Amino acid sequence: MTERTPGIVSGLLPNDPLAPLAWLIIPLPLWWVLGLANLGWFAAAVPMSVALLSWRGLRVPPGFGWWLAFLLWLVLSVAMLGVTPAGTVTEGAGARLVPVAFRFAEYGSATVMMLWAVNVDPVRVPATRLARLLGLMLVWTVAGGILGAVAPTFQVTSLTERLLPHGLLANAYVVALVHPAAAQIQDVIGTGNGRPSAPFPYTNSWGNALGLLLPWAVAAAVLATTRATRWWWLALVAVSVVPTVLSLNRGLWIGLLVAVAFLVVRFFVTGHELLGIGAVAAAATVLVLLAASPLGNVAEQRQTGDAPSDDVRSYSIRRAFEVTEESPVLGFGGTRAQAGSLDTIAVGKSPSCSNCGNLPIGTNGQLWFAVVGQGFVGAGLYLMFHLALLRRFVSSRSVLVVAGAATMVMGLWFALVYDRTGPTGCLEFLAIAVATKALLEAGRAEAAPVPDVVTAGGAA
Repeated sequence: MTERTPGIVSGLLPNDPLAPLAWLIIPLPLWWVLGLANLGWFAAAVPMSVALLSWRGLRVPPGFGWWLAFLLWLVLSVAMLGVTPAGTVTEGAGARLVPVAFRFAEYGSATVMMLWAVNVDPVRVPATRLARLLGLMLVWTVAGGILGAVAPTFQVTSLTERLLPHGLLANAYVVALVHPAAAQIQDVIGTGNGRPSAPFPYTNSWGNALGLLLPWAVAAAVLATTRATRWWWLALVAVSVVPTVLSLNRGLWIGLLVAVAFLVVRFFVTGHELLGIGAVAAAATVLVLLAASPLGNVAEQRQTGDAPSDDVRSYSIRRAFEVTEESPVLGFGGTRAQAGSLDTIAVGKSPSCSNCGNLPIGTNGQLWFAVVGQGFVGAGLYLMFHLALLRRFVSSRSVLVVAGAATMVMGLWFALVYDRTGPTGCLEFLAIAVATKALLEAGRAEAAPVPDVVTAGGAA
């Protein structure tokens, strides 16, 4: 985000240490058309893993011990895969292994990316250079949102989709990962709306990613060395308002308000009252302009219309707690499906009705997923890692660390409303890595240790 480090495009050179991440993010639209944008995060983690194995004295983020404990709980919880709690669909442990293995791959890829980004060559890949890639990822996310807004029915059959076995394509989740579509067409407010999703599999994934990445556009504007660059980043934030509203994604709307509130409070606490007042004024201006535009009507319809998804969400969360009471320590190793529908066990999936009943329990938020999968203990470990990060980040005045803190605030909120997928989990952990790297750089600049950032052999 400054002019003193190499450009991100040079990361495409094979001898550049940034290459594993640059080759994923820079040509992301191409990977999306090929059906690889969502699977590429797993592929990029492979060379990163190889690099990590050759490095010594690894540095880790604040509170990393909590995350290691959660990963241990993740492994231990597999012992409960064969257990079927009351009121859920009976399946053997073998039938549950594939989704659990995929969840392991998601957590593993995110962890590898975080450790790689923290430890990759500190001279050639400083925090600002990694932050630029997060900024570019925001560009692709906003561009995908605009595509979903202006051409919601756009979709293509990807090369990956053509090559996959027909049996795999019978799984709706697999299709969502490899089938490029600009939006999800859903009748949320009675008009068959197209809700932006590109370059992610679902609208909620798009909203999750946008919320996690927006703080890095603000950081880029603050660190910009020219007025034109600063206004470019601010314009990108302004443009993102259109697909944000059209996504009808209330979880994202609330998350953005939470992030603004966090930044305003932080500005006032640290003595930057003018910045706090400016943030409040900017947010108020956006809301007024929004209310006066056609987008205001869309937002109002979403807020005042019937929302059956609220009933599904509240039911799923309630059942997550009820089910986990049967295995509060280890959980069940993964999610479970409710027998029947919300109203009766007599309505379930069948060959003639694949969408009937059998609601997955705990999939309406990453925290609830951890509750069912790893019990109350595992969910607590998951929360403690994020709270430890926020506690350390919030004490820093570095622009990049403040951006990381804002991402953590939204990440905690999103854990209540979004199930974390491969790309969004990796993006959150990359943001953690950039903030951690900025802490390390500040510590080196001051010739003093950074208290809570330790080596892998130390205590987190």
